[in-house]
Amino acid sequence: SENTVLVIQQLFSNLLSAAFIPIFKALRNVGTASDESETKGMFEVPQYTFSFYMLIIIHALSTCYFATFNGTYLRHEAELEKKAKKEEEKEKLLSDLHKKHEAAGYGAVEPN
Repeated sequence: SENTVLVIQQLFSNLLSAAFIPIFKALRNVGTASDESETKGMFEVPQYTFSFYMLIIIHALSTCYFATFNGTYLRHEAELEKKAKKEEEKEKLLSDLHKKHEAAGYGAVEPN
């Protein structure tokens, strides 16, 4: 059901988020200058810069993947089939009703 899918999605999203925290913490000083470095005085790169860029890349890749996802929507297809059946039944009832009225002569105009 939809609720089961929602719960599983939420669970894995939380687990993935929790897994990224130690990874990004380990990468917090990547690309930053150490205190003893001479380049520290010229420019300073804040902590977690590399992690921030990694998040941007993950977000861009996820967006591209889900924007181009070409899946089948089973619920939508089932609703379209249900709607088509109702329309077919409606047309059949209207044609039967029309045939009954023609046979009974209701609304018939006699030619002059």
